[in-house]
Amino acid sequence: MLCVLLGSLRPSHAPSRACPPAASLVLSDEGDWLAASKPAGITVHEGSDSLLAALRADGYGELLPVHRLDRDTSGVLLLAKRPEAAAALQAALAETAVKQYRGVLVGVPPARRGRWAGALSNRAEGRRNPRGVAAERVSAETAYDLVSDNGFLASADLTLAVGGRTHQIRRHAASAGSPIFGDRRYGNPRRNAQLQERYGFDGMALHASLLRLVVDGVAFEFEAPLPASWSALGALDGS
Repeated sequence: MLCVLLGSLRPSHAPSRACPPAASLVLSDEGDWLAASKPAGITVHEGSDSLLAALRADGYGELLPVHRLDRDTSGVLLLAKRPEAAAALQAALAETAVKQYRGVLVGVPPARRGRWAGALSNRAEGRRNPRGVAAERVSAETAYDLVSDNGFLASADLTLAVGGRTHQIRRHAASAGSPIFGDRRYGNPRRNAQLQERYGFDGMALHASLLRLVVDGVAFEFEAPLPASWSALGALDGS
């Protein structure tokens, strides 16, 4: 059995913007758990404008996020309604999940397809040393496949091939010389400001576009369309 869900997404890249109504965020309700499409610019569980707050207001009660997305990252997120469901989802994510992201890179990689295989520490780092302290690094690989480029920016499908380190895609991209567009932690602040002014895009261009996993023997595939705000990036939004 293959469940393919195409959800609508009404995001915001402004941190102060309230979360959209929950009905626009739920991709699929599977009974004991659900798949949601998180907008950029809000946290999962902190504050009155968080994803969990919006879902609670729509009657979903207490939910348990089983993985994470950064505030400025949009896309597919799984939440459980019961601790037992959370445990099952976490096991499925660890054993069977394929997580694919769409990102806009500042700088076009020399190869159209490849892997970034630099070992990373398992903590958030900074722009000067995105891979972290050498003694704390562990194996991590991110696969990339370019979708389009304009000679300076590139749109790419990005897959967590090995590991799932904190900020793995963002840190690998920065270490490779092609940071994610709008990444305040790992990108160049001056370049970010210039690009955001030029394209009129206020935020980070990283989106959890696709999640495949097997739960209790059933294969699921959840897909979240790119945020409408990405249209500011022209052909780089993949449309």
